[in-house]
Amino acid sequence: MKTTTPTALVLLLCLLIHPRAEAQETLPKSYKNTLAFQPLYWVNNGLRIDYERQLKTPAQWLQLSAIGYYVEGNDTFWTLWDTTRDIHNAWGAGMEANYKYFPFGRIFYVSGGVSAARFVVKYDRIIPGYTSYEEEGLRYWEPLWESVDESQRFTRFGTNFYAGVQNRASHHFLIDVYAGFGRLYSLYDKEKYYPDNDLNTLSYRGVSLTLGFRIGFRL
Repeated sequence: MKTTTPTALVLLLCLLIHPRAEAQETLPKSYKNTLAFQPLYWVNNGLRIDYERQLKTPAQWLQLSAIGYYVEGNDTFWTLWDTTRDIHNAWGAGMEANYKYFPFGRIFYVSGGVSAARFVVKYDRIIPGYTSYEEEGLRYWEPLWESVDESQRFTRFGTNFYAGVQNRASHHFLIDVYAGFGRLYSLYDKEKYYPDNDLNTLSYRGVSLTLGFRIGFRL
């Protein structure tokens, strides 16, 4: 009995420790960072990366976004520019910061924040004119259109308010669908060409509407 007692105690201790260790391994990890991108920005030759960091509680998050655009020629920049003028190239970069709050668990959220961006568009400026020539003693005039290179710069500021749902497809993978509204204000040179004040153009000033989705990872 003296030789078997220590063995029995060791076996009993192992049985008690093993389930506890297994339960600790199956507990969900507390992720405090996410990294995501938004596919809809590709429509306008853009890229947006969102980084989120948990704040004091799992219901409070800070979202920081980096946004970039670049296009050569009259490609698919139509929602930010019009197609009546030839674009040599256009580029832009911006940042957005939002406070994100989950009032009921970790699915539905509301957020609000500010944004700022800078865009440069190089395009052809058409200058109307006339030229004249003589033929058989008569002088004729005909229109002459001169094309010169010109660039326009836009600086945009905005406020944002969103509501969305975030679905955890797995412990690491997430899908986020959101909608919202805000207000945009654009600064530019009015002596140069700028698009009409439509909702999706670079020169727009007014209330904006947003619909999008994000795909990312929990880190």
